[in-house]
Amino acid sequence: MTDEDLLELVSNISYELLEEYNGHLVKLKEPYQTIAIIYNAQGIIDNGGLPYFFENDWPGQPNYDIFINAYEKIGQDDSANALREVVQTFGFDQPEKHHARRNAFIKEYYDEQECEVTCWNDCICGNETVWAQLANWVRRQER
Repeated sequence: MTDEDLLELVSNISYELLEEYNGHLVKLKEPYQTIAIIYNAQGIIDNGGLPYFFENDWPGQPNYDIFINAYEKIGQDDSANALREVVQTFGFDQPEKHHARRNAFIKEYYDEQECEVTCWNDCICGNETVWAQLANWVRRQER
C-alpha cells in the first residue's frame, strides 16, 4: 500500500472519530489522535502558513503542546521545535486561550511582502517530509 493510500485510509477513520467528538482532538485515542492532529495542523499550515494556524481557536482550545508532541511522535523534531519557539514568541501563558491577543501579535509582526510573521520560523509550511514520516509512524503502530 502506498503512503498516500495508507494516509487516506487512516485519515478517513480519524475524521469519522473526530466528528463524534465535535472536533475535539484531545478526545481521540491513539493512533488516531496523532493522525488527526498532524492532518489538521499540516493542512492548515500548508494552506496559509503559521499565521493561519494560530489565527483561529481549535475546538476545545487544546494546549499547543498536543501539536508539538504529535510532530515529535512522528519524528518531525524540526517542526516541533519551530512550533514550540513560535508559541513562546507570544510572550504570555496559554496563548491557545487568548484569540484576540494572538491575532494582535500576528498583526503587529506580520510582513505583507514576505507573507509571514517576521520572528517565526515557518519551516513547517510545505514540508513534504511530514507526510512520509506520518506514514512511517502509522506503519509502526500496526505492529
